[in-house]
Amino acid sequence: MEQAPQEILTEAHTTRECDKLSIELRLSDIDPPLPDPTRTIYRDIVNLPNPAKLGLTIRYFNHDDVGLYFQITGSGTGYTFGTVNLGLLGSGADAYVNLDEFASRARPSASDLPNGEMEENITLILKAYTDSGYTNLKWTFERVVTVHWINSADPAFTVDVLNNFDDGTVQDWAYVVEAYPATPVTTFGVATDYVLSAPYSLRLDGSWSAYTGEFRYRLYKSFTTPNKSKVFAIIDLRFWKSGTVGVSNFKELRIQRDDTILVKIGNYVAAAGDIVPEGKWLRFVVPLPPNTTLEFRIITRDYYQGASGAGQQLCRRLDDFKIISK
Repeated sequence: MEQAPQEILTEAHTTRECDKLSIELRLSDIDPPLPDPTRTIYRDIVNLPNPAKLGLTIRYFNHDDVGLYFQITGSGTGYTFGTVNLGLLGSGADAYVNLDEFASRARPSASDLPNGEMEENITLILKAYTDSGYTNLKWTFERVVTVHWINSADPAFTVDVLNNFDDGTVQDWAYVVEAYPATPVTTFGVATDYVLSAPYSLRLDGSWSAYTGEFRYRLYKSFTTPNKSKVFAIIDLRFWKSGTVGVSNFKELRIQRDDTILVKIGNYVAAAGDIVPEGKWLRFVVPLPPNTTLEFRIITRDYYQGASGAGQQLCRRLDDFKIISK
């Protein structure tokens, strides 16, 4: 979801181009001094709510010699951005934060996307203050991000794969539990409780008893992509919890092709508190390489704090998975 081709440093104090960055905003796990990879946000307008809301995970750094209070906002034509106070970050430290519904804009219409595509830019603005009241600005870091809109219903695109599970099967999807302190109780199949196209969505639920630690699930399926110049996967997911015994949290979501991370929401920590948004459908759009056989992976890293009893259940739904090309 988060992505960017360009970054610009501006500061409340003047610096030379060769000066070390005092604060920094990144959209990957890559550590400085290696450059942050180029990113682009891809979005599909089909059945998207209006206004369309945007969330992303950022990673921010304090390279200054003192602790600073960080704030994130943004700007872009037609967009409304929130302003989020991130609190104190110590000297030399970095932190991740997921910004749910951070920005919104009117959903583009089909006529706005000639031949099914359109690009625009937004700017992420990271600020650092010396005081907890956010009045004494010391540094500003701006990063320009490209947003690439597509219309998957446009005749320019071919729908090569549609997994809507409406035949009552899992349509060759599978799962594996990659990490667990104790064997979870897993339910895998189709469900009717939350769907985008009736009557079914894909269901993957897990629950535990008196154990504490990380439970990591991988939902996966292999595909061979079409030999076209542009190939996209469109993924609609929903997460929520069921039951009240114990503490369970969705800490991190990764969407991958084989071992390559395409989208990451949150960052796993062994502590209570949700990071991945719950109780609503989340859409992700990712580019795929053409004419390639790959394993498409949806990985959740969950934290469970043990309690006696049946345990809380962490619920996942997938529906209307598509691969399109042109």
